[in-house]
Amino acid sequence: MAKAVRIKKVTTTHPRTGSQFAVDMAIYEPFKAAILQSLKGSKGKTFTDLTDDVVKIINKKMPGFKKSIPWYTISIRLDLETRGLVETFTEKGKKLNRLAK
Repeated sequence: MAKAVRIKKVTTTHPRTGSQFAVDMAIYEPFKAAILQSLKGSKGKTFTDLTDDVVKIINKKMPGFKKSIPWYTISIRLDLETRGLVETFTEKGKKLNRLAK
């Protein structure tokens, strides 16, 4: 009998609710890299600006990706916030994201 291939998963955690779900490592890592790349050197980006950047990066890195890029972006960004890599702040009434200081 053939052995089942185990797909490595990363458990993501929402910073405010504590809810968790598993994401394939093959999806998590490129999204994490894209989010960090987008926020690097930025004083703060709206979720829309961040998502636009991540869509461009993911479409280049993973051209066959058919799932919701915005959904994975927010889910993984929230996990990065839980891990202390990204922070959310409000400036002039706008909610912005940046790399944690």
